[in-house]
Amino acid sequence: MRLRIKNSLAALCVLYAGIYAHTGFAEETHTLAVIVSSNPQVAVVQQLATHELSLIYWCKKQYWQDGVRIHPVNLHAEHILRLTFSKTVLGNLPNEQADYWNGLYFHGINPPNSLQSQEAIMRYVSTTKGAIGYIDACKLDERVKPVLWISNNSISASKPAFSCAP
Repeated sequence: MRLRIKNSLAALCVLYAGIYAHTGFAEETHTLAVIVSSNPQVAVVQQLATHELSLIYWCKKQYWQDGVRIHPVNLHAEHILRLTFSKTVLGNLPNEQADYWNGLYFHGINPPNSLQSQEAIMRYVSTTKGAIGYIDACKLDERVKPVLWISNNSISASKPAFSCAP
């Protein structure tokens, strides 16, 4: 009986370590593309300064230069790309942002919408005027175009070197 409990505890420890490594912001590295629509009638911006990205996602910048409302969109809070984006662009993880958003809620300001997949983000960004989002750079297609890149904990307007696994 004691051996069975020890084996069960050991299995739980291994399982917990695996979950913690995944959700604890493990060693995985991704190159993210910050995207807008490739359709000129939908895309409001063709380029973006790196410092503007955090302002947009903190909802401190809510309108593009021509007056069109910005519609930032996130992946869901547990997605590895959301963790990478939040840590690099916003300086903390999604669960650490609750107090900020709760404070703004009473001023009528909501956080960026969250979608469940990169495909959903590409569909939303490609069809919503003023929308901006981010995806794995390897998922780029003709519907969207990158305006910034996130790689190795930095934001750049220049496309970094990266490879996509087949």
